[in-house]
Amino acid sequence: MIGVKKWWEKEAPRFECQPDCFKCCAKPGIVYFDKSSIENASKITKLSPSRFKKEFLKLDDGQWIHEVEDGNPCAFLTHEGCSIHFGKPIQCRSYPFWHENMTSKTMWKLVGSFCPGIGTGPHITVPIIRNFLEKFKL
Repeated sequence: MIGVKKWWEKEAPRFECQPDCFKCCAKPGIVYFDKSSIENASKITKLSPSRFKKEFLKLDDGQWIHEVEDGNPCAFLTHEGCSIHFGKPIQCRSYPFWHENMTSKTMWKLVGSFCPGIGTGPHITVPIIRNFLEKFKL
């Protein structure tokens, strides 16, 4: 039996990051760093993985996290954008295609009231969305 298609499988959403936006980088929350993300970000920041973790992350329930607090953007955000862009975690690379944002078209539109990239740019294909959703699981 084939399941019911998700809204984004029937109607491809449009998305494109907007220049100089960075709103998602300033939103309070938790960014998860897996081993690969720690290694990549460590290389970019020229810190050892242990030093990187000590300076930027904390261990929470077995996972390395970076906390973005209300009023303080992500520690890696600069005026030019993400200072670890080429090594940033899958969570950051997959935004706004997170499970909670893709549950319904209504939720997608709600996220769009915060994120100016939603509804602009190219249509994002089902395989790309599935790939993001599969890669970023908690």
